[in-house]
Amino acid sequence: MSKWEPTEEEIAWTKGVVDNLDIGQDWMEGEMAFRRTGDATLTLLTRTERAEMASRRVEVVLQMLDWHLDMDSVKVIPDDPMLAAEMMQQEAQSWMCPNCNEHPVVNMPLERAEWMVSGQNRYVDDEGNERLADRWVVAITCECEELTYLSPDDYYLIAGETLFYTWEGWFPMQPEQICEAVDKGYWDDLSAQALGSSRGSKPVPPHMRGLMCVRRKGEEEE
Repeated sequence: MSKWEPTEEEIAWTKGVVDNLDIGQDWMEGEMAFRRTGDATLTLLTRTERAEMASRRVEVVLQMLDWHLDMDSVKVIPDDPMLAAEMMQQEAQSWMCPNCNEHPVVNMPLERAEWMVSGQNRYVDDEGNERLADRWVVAITCECEELTYLSPDDYYLIAGETLFYTWEGWFPMQPEQICEAVDKGYWDDLSAQALGSSRGSKPVPPHMRGLMCVRRKGEEEE
């Protein structure tokens, strides 16, 4: 097999991405996750088994840009979806509060998590244009009274699907529940609403927007 060499376009595109990353900011590319950890250092956080060649190609491009790719501590995720999910869920169970390092995140009051926007992420779209997107985090209060911040994906791993799809007491109806409510004539009693991009002064998390939701019994809006 001949040695792979990047095109000028690939080099320029990669330079545009890494130059615009803040130190500590993550970059997702295909089945790989990177983080800028220095002035000219990118750390490969995770990749799938089948993305080994792709990560080597990123390394080649970065070397041409006088950047270093640190792959010493990369976590390799199995290609099998079931094995990958099990691996990530098992790892999530071991996460500790980053402030006190005494309390497991899984034991925190996950049902009282607060979704919030914390700045913006830069990304490059398919046409090569730089865009900005809200950076969402999920805040949970530890027993040490400090906030622990999780990414939405990490919150899903630790809290599960039901809590992930619950926001401010609202949770989505299943299609069969909607049909039953309409057919049996109790739709008007449900106070169901399709969530938009905001509710009151609070922005709605992107994964909840457009969903037909109802509130849990006994919960009132502030």
